Amino acid sequence: MRHRKAVLLLAIVGTAWVASSGLFELPVRVVYNASDSVPPGWYRIDPDALPKVGDLVLVRLPSDAAQLASRRGYLPIEIPMLKPVFAAPPQRACAIGSRLLVDGATAVEARAYDRRGRPMPQWRGCRPLVDDELLLLSPRHDDSFDSRYFGPVSTHTVLGTAHRLFAD
Repeated sequence: MRHRKAVLLLAIVGTAWVASSGLFELPVRVVYNASDSVPPGWYRIDPDALPKVGDLVLVRLPSDAAQLASRRGYLPIEIPMLKPVFAAPPQRACAIGSRLLVDGATAVEARAYDRRGRPMPQWRGCRPLVDDELLLLSPRHDDSFDSRYFGPVSTHTVLGTAHRLFAD
């Protein structure tokens, strides 16, 4: 029980730190991830690094996706999320049925319903990513809320690359 309270306290402090970081300049930005789509733990955010395939990024969701995530309890609307960059320009992303392909190879399957039986949106398209887009996918987690549902994201929504400091 003590461990759980300590983790909760650290999560609250981390969230407050993220929320307040827009008010004043912090020398180092650190966030806590409690989600299963990337390993839980503390991450240092580098706002100056240019994200590339394989990087983990802290990103603000597109408006529609953020509202859906908030309504369904996936993530509070004001909290950015950590996701791996799976594809970048000029790679080609295609949604065919429930499959999301990158450069012709299946990357992930999109689910029709979430864990509570609610229908999931499906991104539709087949095109090369453009200069300011990234495809964010957590292929190891079938139920991850990522680009398979909301499509590519603008690099302008990326707050920085994330580097794991330590785990729970």
